[in-house]
Amino acid sequence: MFKHILLPTDGSELSAAAIKEGIRFAKSIGAKVTGLCVMPLQHPFFYETEIPMKHWSRLRSGARN
Repeated sequence: MFKHILLPTDGSELSAAAIKEGIRFAKSIGAKVTGLCVMPLQHPFFYETEIPMKHWSRLRSGARN
């Protein structure tokens, strides 16, 4: 019936269980398996803030307090 099965995963526990069952099913029918890891595109997050001038010299000198 099926010759090739695609098993996508997102790394979750639920998808791991589905992969195990998918492999078991593929073995039982003699099908090939292809795994595919799918993850959302991660955009870098940049946070900008203004540092009051009275604290700037302390930061530049490496002072902690």
